[in-house]
Amino acid sequence: MDRIKSRVLAIQRGFLTMPSSRNDSEPPPHRIGRAGPAKRMAGIERLLGSDRQRAERFMRFARETAMDLEHLWCAVDADGKVLSTVLASINPGRTAMLFVSPPRKDDEIPTAVDVIEAASAALSEAGLCLVQALVTPDEVRERKAFEAGGLNEIAILTYMQATLGRKHRKAPEVPEGCSFRSYQPGDRHLVEKLLAQTYVNTLDCPQLVGLRQMDDILDGHMNSGIFKPEWWSILFMGDTPVGACLTNSARDGKSAELVYLGITPEMRGQGLGRALLAHALSIIAESTTKTVALAVDESNAPAVEMYRSAGFSGTIRRHAFVRKVDQNTATN
Repeated sequence: MDRIKSRVLAIQRGFLTMPSSRNDSEPPPHRIGRAGPAKRMAGIERLLGSDRQRAERFMRFARETAMDLEHLWCAVDADGKVLSTVLASINPGRTAMLFVSPPRKDDEIPTAVDVIEAASAALSEAGLCLVQALVTPDEVRERKAFEAGGLNEIAILTYMQATLGRKHRKAPEVPEGCSFRSYQPGDRHLVEKLLAQTYVNTLDCPQLVGLRQMDDILDGHMNSGIFKPEWWSILFMGDTPVGACLTNSARDGKSAELVYLGITPEMRGQGLGRALLAHALSIIAESTTKTVALAVDESNAPAVEMYRSAGFSGTIRRHAFVRKVDQNTATN
């Protein structure tokens, strides 16, 4: 950590000259630092594949929405030309999503790796605990850059979507001994404990387990879109909570996102997940929102089949990468 901290301090003072394989008489291959206001357009243009018009539209959008571009990092050559860019989007729950400019050739990957490592080090110093990245299957060089930059591929995610109709408005049959209720004020500790239990032997991105504190996880779920407590369904067996389905409204208010569904290990295999999902969808179907989206680890065959049977179909696929950057974060 001392090496990382000293590196961050150097970065924060300006552009940092990265180590080079050249001898001391040769100039460094590039410098890395945050992109200040004068460099942001060039940095965003490189991030978007050197598309000037897209960069201009992005910058207009950033100004209109007060988007934080403080975590835009660039590698520049001796002439000030931007060689590689990484944008970190900070999320609640002490996480960040990384976006890297597409390396056009294999020999550009090491430069991208340097920027990824510098950005990750700075985010660690800023108190974040996890960085993430999502890459399409055809973005092969981006995948290599994230892997070499210390991020581990944990899953291939399938994004699925369903249009809610009359069948979803029908209240599901409640399993014997079970009941449903929505999230109530004062439920935070109950839900944190329940989520920790549902993570045991999970098939959905199991490598994420233990990388974050539970309060960070819940903060992330609550701030993914617009938190709607009436759309957070808790399944009880008697007085014991045994499952949760957490759904939020999208920022545009036109769709919903199912951010988490889990059942405790001892209650799995009894159809409770399907009942919980049907209950959650029946609540949303009574609103004006008619589209629900989700992401699922495609290796989690039971979950994929459950969602398909509920009317969800796949749209796109993404490789998911993560890296724990705060080594002091307690695990579950």
